[in-house]
Amino acid sequence: MGDTAKYELSGSRTQPMLAPEFERMLEMQRPALDAMAELNSRLYESVAAVNKEWGSFVNRRLKEDFAVPEQLAACKTAQDMLRVYANYFQNVCSDYQSEFEEMTKFNRSIVQDTMTTLQSQVTRGAQNKL
Repeated sequence: MGDTAKYELSGSRTQPMLAPEFERMLEMQRPALDAMAELNSRLYESVAAVNKEWGSFVNRRLKEDFAVPEQLAACKTAQDMLRVYANYFQNVCSDYQSEFEEMTKFNRSIVQDTMTTLQSQVTRGAQNKL
């Protein structure tokens, strides 16, 4: 069966012509679509920043983790080994605590940014209706 949609030329691309009812419905939804597009772009940027930070943290931790066997091999006494392990575990706890605090800040920032964007879009939509 053939396609019965009508097409119009727009620049160098052919686009289907939309029924006037569909265009009106799409226009009514434009504020919500604009808000979602803005939210998606901001969320993408935020997730990219979180991933960059987490990747950097994991890389730092792996370097320190892989250094421990070398430090242990250099130990001459059991006391030296205990010192290496104690320092290692203190650093691990401190690093993970700091990183979880950083991730909490990122998440708080994402939520605040999302709420601010939604509020501005709702306000803008309400003003457009007046």
